[in-house]
Amino acid sequence: MRKRKLMGMLLVGALLGMLAGCGGGDAGGNSKSSEAAKEKTEEKQTIEFWYHDGNPTSNPIFEELIKRFEEKNPQYEVKYVGLPADSYLQKYNTAVATNTVPDVVSIRDMDVSSFINQDALMDLDGVYDGFAEKANLNEAVIDATRMCSIDNKLYCLPQYITTDISWCNTQMMGEKGIEVPKTLEEFMENCETYADPANGTYFYSLRGGGGSMENLFDFIFTYADQDSLFDEEGNCVLTEPVFAEAMDLYASIYWNGWTSKDSVTNSFKEMVAEFGSKTSMYISHNSSSLAEHKKNLGDGNFENVIAPANNNGNVVTKNLSFTGYSVMEDAKNKEGAIAFIEYLVSAEGASYLCEQEGRVPINNLIYEEEWYKNDPYNGVYRELMEADNVKFITHPVWLTQWNEFRSKYQEPGFQAVLLKEKTSEQVLNEWAEYLSAAQKEYLEANK
Repeated sequence: MRKRKLMGMLLVGALLGMLAGCGGGDAGGNSKSSEAAKEKTEEKQTIEFWYHDGNPTSNPIFEELIKRFEEKNPQYEVKYVGLPADSYLQKYNTAVATNTVPDVVSIRDMDVSSFINQDALMDLDGVYDGFAEKANLNEAVIDATRMCSIDNKLYCLPQYITTDISWCNTQMMGEKGIEVPKTLEEFMENCETYADPANGTYFYSLRGGGGSMENLFDFIFTYADQDSLFDEEGNCVLTEPVFAEAMDLYASIYWNGWTSKDSVTNSFKEMVAEFGSKTSMYISHNSSSLAEHKKNLGDGNFENVIAPANNNGNVVTKNLSFTGYSVMEDAKNKEGAIAFIEYLVSAEGASYLCEQEGRVPINNLIYEEEWYKNDPYNGVYRELMEADNVKFITHPVWLTQWNEFRSKYQEPGFQAVLLKEKTSEQVLNEWAEYLSAAQKEYLEANK
């Protein structure tokens, strides 16, 4: 088990792109030459930036951050493109294949290795080493970023982490006299007791569509009380009978009608919408959905809580996931790109985004700010990191096949179980075969 403390540090400082000096005229007073030099000096340099999850919450945040960056660096103009979360990878890959990449992209831990293998990302070790706030960044998060590359180099500057957590509607639960479930047994009892299909309300919203893996794996690994996906030889442990038993239990929430019929295709958007519309009063997600809950339910009507424990009193959850920014290897404006990502991951840039979106910062300079100290949700994240009964399982983001596994194997496989087209045992064996082959290939290549 490897535990990562939140109290950390992040990257960023400011490599300043200095304003070029004004061009002067020649001794003969060549006005055309002087005017041309002046126009060239005053011409702004464009930085094209693609964000992986453009949405009504994040887009205004980046508009404000870009405005602040441009005020500090008037020689640059940032062109922002907010991409749909369900298709950004396709657009990133197409840009790499056609050599039409932007200068900067936002990137998640699960995406980094595939782009490194395409030689699409710039090595940022030199940028990191010269960064003024380097000493304030969480070393565990930097190490996690390096784990995504075989050469142990840094191809992304992380800005924040997300932690898997549970969210409950305290207003609804209080009205019904429901206690927050502390164990899996209590959780399942609540799913059964408070399911009311006739009125379209439930205790829990299950996520069966895109992005379902985190919720599913947290549940089945907690049930099994295991915190590693592979054994020492690289064999995936999902073939062990306890995992089929656990998946059957989780799927029974859908089979028994204890969650909405739409849950089989629920992605983040639909699951959060059910929670926000009071269709359900409890969901499993990460810290990033805070802004949506505030908008839908209002402060004081919900809270974040640690997920239910197994019979041994333990909780197993996904290790800390980072999101950050990379400079593309074929970027047209690398100098501007570096200046921009340094601003985004600086205490100033990261603090604004984390406060607005409910993200967990990794720069300890932010921990002294009033908004962070007064935020009621951050204490739960700290408790999660420091609890002796919480184990963290690291998802193998170092595998180039990991994204393919999620989209082509895990998501359709889990839906097949929910729809009773396949058994849990069949699907888990298929997953284990695929992941074992990928892990052994990785281990062989890195001997």
